[in-house]
Amino acid sequence: MKHFSFILALLTLAVAVSGQNLEEAYFRSKAAMQLQQYQVAAEAILSVPENKRTKNMLFTLGESYYFSEQYDEAIKVFEAVEQPEAQLYTARIYAMMNRPVQAVEHLKKYLGRREKLFESELQLDSALEKIEHSKEWRMLWEKDWYNASEKKASDAASLLKRKKYTDALAVIDENLARNTSSVRLWTLRAQVYEAMGEDQPALESYRSAIRLRNNADHCLRASAIALRLQKNELALELAQNAIRTDPYRLDAYLQRAEAFRSVKRYDEARKDIRFYFTYLPEDAKALYQMGITETEGGNPLEGAEYLSVLINGDNTRPDYFTARASAYIKAGHYSQANDDLAQALDLNPCSPEIWLKKGIALHQENKSGDACHYWQKAMELGSREAGKYFIKYCGK
Repeated sequence: MKHFSFILALLTLAVAVSGQNLEEAYFRSKAAMQLQQYQVAAEAILSVPENKRTKNMLFTLGESYYFSEQYDEAIKVFEAVEQPEAQLYTARIYAMMNRPVQAVEHLKKYLGRREKLFESELQLDSALEKIEHSKEWRMLWEKDWYNASEKKASDAASLLKRKKYTDALAVIDENLARNTSSVRLWTLRAQVYEAMGEDQPALESYRSAIRLRNNADHCLRASAIALRLQKNELALELAQNAIRTDPYRLDAYLQRAEAFRSVKRYDEARKDIRFYFTYLPEDAKALYQMGITETEGGNPLEGAEYLSVLINGDNTRPDYFTARASAYIKAGHYSQANDDLAQALDLNPCSPEIWLKKGIALHQENKSGDACHYWQKAMELGSREAGKYFIKYCGK
């Protein structure tokens, strides 16, 4: 009995390790795709035994072949994947080969699905242009592939692209009044409001779309907006929902880290960023996030080290210098903070935040007269917080 239990334990461990290896391979492929390292992405998927590859893995493999122009291999993979996007990729490949019969055959399968690009988007798709004058292409569009709601959504998308936001909203709201269950219309509504800089209705519209159908992209957009609105718990909830919907979205872990940081759950934020670093160790967004997280989480000099890596790679970003200056201020290294803020001002002299922080750093060095000058400039640029410092320390 003990011998049997030992064997069972080994088998269980082997299955667990195998599962971990599958996940790691898929994460590595997604990271490589993000870096446009298509051969590396393909190799990661091919390292998984053929009978263990999921449809999502195969789709990523097909994409890696497509973007590295290995079209014959891409077709083989896409034809084994039952996803609308796979049909579209296959149609594009056949179109680029000037084989309209096969291209249109796959386009018909794609257009027969609920989720699809608008007709205007397909008409402008550069990969399909070689078959635009074929009889097969003309015959394809003799059929009406889109319902009334989809056509109105297409009209709204066109208005959005032309920055006619009021007209786009009028079309969207008129049709939502008749059909509140259109995910596409709610999403377009959110995008219009985002383009207009109106975060609250954009957030509400994304959440309406999410309630109808969970979508990782929509969750992440909504989470970012919620952070801007300082609705931090909601931002975290949306980021976690994105990961539940698509656990292989690496950017979702970075978004969740930012949300964790916003609610001062620094250890969990660090954990997510370190996980992200496993696959994308040189990613600038992740380095910046870790720098801010360590600074706010009580390790400002460690935060400064992460930000220094960024600055060594790109010394043209004022936000990098400003963030490192904040770390130095928190660590009590005011001279270094002042140097960074001087550099930031050279790069962006119109930022009230930089003038404000420069005043704070100078004040900490007992240079109150100079500090007042910087706070006054920050006030002129619209900083209310600088006004509080000026009143308190400058006697006016």
